[in-house]
Amino acid sequence: MNMLKPIILLFFLFILSLNTFGQANIQYLKGEKTIYNIGDTIQLLIQIKAPEETCIDGMKTTKLFQKGISIISQSEWEEIKKGFWQKEISLVIKGNKNKEAILTIFRRNDKQSISQQEKFKYNS
Repeated sequence: MNMLKPIILLFFLFILSLNTFGQANIQYLKGEKTIYNIGDTIQLLIQIKAPEETCIDGMKTTKLFQKGISIISQSEWEEIKKGFWQKEISLVIKGNKNKEAILTIFRRNDKQSISQQEKFKYNS
């Protein structure tokens, strides 16, 4: 039974490492606010660790969906080092009935699956 605990721990650490491989890292380029106003602009840097064989055509399968916001500009995906890609985007808060704007990052292919949301609360 003493051998089982380390094996289970290693298994869970392995699962966690797989999960972090497929997540997006989002950085706020001009600071993050707790509450936004309609019309506020948000600039983000999205970074994704992708399988090393991923090329720019592979990154084009990564989709950004918006709810209560609009993308006003975005750069192309850029490989900053082997297997690490980034994109800058600018968003504007448009509003919806839930008073919560959402950016969803979605990527699914045979090597990687990502579905992540960034939420922005705002005043009407």
